[in-house]
Amino acid sequence: MNVRTISLIAGLLMGSSVSFADSELPALGDRASGYVSMQQEHDLGRLWLRQLRSQVSSLDDPLVLTYFEDLIYRLVPHSELREMDLEFIVVDSPELNAFAVPGGIIGINDGIFLYANDTDELAAVLAHELAHLSQRHFSRQIENAERRDPIALATLLASILLIATNNPDAGFAGLVTSQAASIQNQLAYSRDFEREADRLGMLTLAGAELDPQAMPSMFEAMLNANRYREAPPEFLLTHPITSSRVADAANRAEQYPARPRLASFEFSVLRNDARRRYQLKDSKAEEQFIQELSRTTGVKNAALHYNLANIYLNNRDPDKGLAQIEQIESPWRQHSATIALEARLLALNGNNDQAIKVLNDALRLNPNDRILVKPYAPLLVEAGRATEASQLLRKQTELYPTEPSAWQQLSNVAYKANQPIVAHRALAEYLYFSGQRSNALKQMDVALLEARKRHDFYQEAALKERLKAMTESPTSLQ
Repeated sequence: MNVRTISLIAGLLMGSSVSFADSELPALGDRASGYVSMQQEHDLGRLWLRQLRSQVSSLDDPLVLTYFEDLIYRLVPHSELREMDLEFIVVDSPELNAFAVPGGIIGINDGIFLYANDTDELAAVLAHELAHLSQRHFSRQIENAERRDPIALATLLASILLIATNNPDAGFAGLVTSQAASIQNQLAYSRDFEREADRLGMLTLAGAELDPQAMPSMFEAMLNANRYREAPPEFLLTHPITSSRVADAANRAEQYPARPRLASFEFSVLRNDARRRYQLKDSKAEEQFIQELSRTTGVKNAALHYNLANIYLNNRDPDKGLAQIEQIESPWRQHSATIALEARLLALNGNNDQAIKVLNDALRLNPNDRILVKPYAPLLVEAGRATEASQLLRKQTELYPTEPSAWQQLSNVAYKANQPIVAHRALAEYLYFSGQRSNALKQMDVALLEARKRHDFYQEAALKERLKAMTESPTSLQ
């Protein structure tokens, strides 16, 4: 993305300033509302997310998405965030990064699992980001910048997009020198804002009954990571961390009771998977994880067996994978992710009926569990039950209406179920939320033609309404 593209984004995203006041926001936040309204932040944030998805590889693994979202929603009630309409993305990148974008967009790079030692440390970063959102620090910086050197929210969002994409033109190198200096200054939070986010983030951690000591320990890990790199991680470009800041966080944490760190199965699995993806090849990961089995017990041991089973699934060796599943003890043996992995291994081994039974039994307890639904749908299609699979996936798109992978899977299954209207509509939604708006509109036109051809007036009316919403939304830059 170059300067011309940033200018286009600014021109297309900037609207008239709408006055909006929320009496419960802090006073400084109230003043920011006069420059950028909450609705503008929401709309711009959604456009920004679609742009990001069009330029980066993101993870659609339901385990990482569910874990990430559950952790955020554990923190939110103890934060000062009033925007409950949140959206999430996990970027497939080894770089250390987390970001919160105006409008309730929260993201992490999968590589953050390489730096955090447990759920509490990851939660410390997210609590800090939630504080930036709740205090509307972006809008307040824009207000401050407007007094010195006018800079649009759209330009800021475009600049954050540069950093988040991690492409060769990412960061400030893609900007002309004068713009780079100005934008870097605006993206880097002020010391006052960072202190405020640290303080409120600590309150959020403590309120969620997580260990407040996790904030200084995570900051220390980031500081150490920066010492051995030629260029700082992207997160540290906008959130400068110093030894004094780590010390301040440690002193503040002493005011709260320490809590035992969470030994989470999900975190352990996802951390191992990040190690496999970014640090080890599957062959080396297999060898490393087998060595670690003899030195671990409990949840970490169970997670290693899970990760080994997943490696064997990728290597198309279901017998070895199922043998690893058998080694996972309760309660982790009954985890949705373990059940889903077992079903996939059974199907790979030619036992489709047994795989369906395993998933069906688990879905009786939680019929909307997306970790279970994702592998269940293709098995139903294989068994000649595509219509049932389509119905199941339509429910998923109701629960996760902006998740591209949910729409993509529904589109594939609907075609096989001979449901062309649903298939084209679902494909359009996948393309739209993936940042491919023009192609999405074409698919909506095809869906409308199918509805007219079949005289399905109800679906035709619904499609027209949705097409109007897509058409009137800010233009996607492709």
